Amino acid sequence: MGRLSKLFVLGLSLALMFLPLHAQSTAKAPAANTAAATAAPAGQAPGEMTKKITELVHAGKYADAQQLITGLLVAYPNDQRLIKAKALIERMLSSGGQAGATPSNNLNNQSAQPLANADAAPLTGMDKVQYSSLIELARQAQQGTDLNQQKAALKQFMDASSGFLEKHPEQMLLWQLRAASAISLNDPMAGYEAGQKLIASGAADSNDANLQRLLGQLNNKGWLDKEQATKQAAETKRYDWLLGTWASSVLNDKHTYDQGKIVFSRSASGDIESYGFLNPEEYGEVFRGKVLGPDQISWEIYLFPTIAGIQHYPSGWQSVISCQITNEAKRIKFAVPSQWATPGDSSNRSIEKPNIYILTRLIDSQSH
Repeated sequence: MGRLSKLFVLGLSLALMFLPLHAQSTAKAPAANTAAATAAPAGQAPGEMTKKITELVHAGKYADAQQLITGLLVAYPNDQRLIKAKALIERMLSSGGQAGATPSNNLNNQSAQPLANADAAPLTGMDKVQYSSLIELARQAQQGTDLNQQKAALKQFMDASSGFLEKHPEQMLLWQLRAASAISLNDPMAGYEAGQKLIASGAADSNDANLQRLLGQLNNKGWLDKEQATKQAAETKRYDWLLGTWASSVLNDKHTYDQGKIVFSRSASGDIESYGFLNPEEYGEVFRGKVLGPDQISWEIYLFPTIAGIQHYPSGWQSVISCQITNEAKRIKFAVPSQWATPGDSSNRSIEKPNIYILTRLIDSQSH
């Protein structure tokens, strides 16, 4: 490794190991025999991640180190160690310091780096607090494993960031997060708006792999074209009346049974999915609908294989026999295959003697 590479590694190591946050700069150094804390300070990437970056650099894998830092900056945008390390790596790559690097791996000195917000005035006061809150909202949504909670957090982030970006449109990291959130929520116009802001900032010429991947996803969906995004948004809104919470009951052999509540939402592909809640615990997917075109949805229902420990037929996802929408789209009547104890009974009676689900709208998509 040449002299420039050695100086770079030393500089990066110093940036990752010894550069403190401003709030810590006046703190007294701990005694030599004090055990080091295992958890990173608030707002800083974990120590094992910064160690990984240093290892990648020592191995000469600068592009990999750059990609790792870029990803960490999404979650820890104010970590000064990462910001300084990113600048050092970019300087190294632009100087041709990576052995065997191809031109496509080197940063274009004239390409814009949206994450840097070079032209943005520093945020102060409550604007800075609100910015941090938005980043935390996005982080919580990304880390969530429950689909319903994740969507709720994403919607909360989209609502809150919209007003903030009207005041501070130069905050490109928030536009990146809005683009990713729009993809998860299948929101064409939000994706189009975020994509246009990123492109205007120079993102199309950036060699940031994560940013290029994000723009590629928007482009594959047609959301970088206003006409396509508008058309898709119109199709999406066509079924907004369906989204939200519905009371559910089932008619079986002239007896009506309460089935709790069903929440309809839109899947990432733009189709309809649902989740059931009974007494009041969740009990999984119930209905799903594939949008085939204007006013045309192909519905299915999920039938559990066992009930009270007894095998029932048919089971799994089954096509709905019929669907009727009445009372100004506030009531849905599904006829679905009934289940039986044997395959023979099922083949003879499931369609002839269907169960009838009655859904009554409680909360629409705006208030849910």
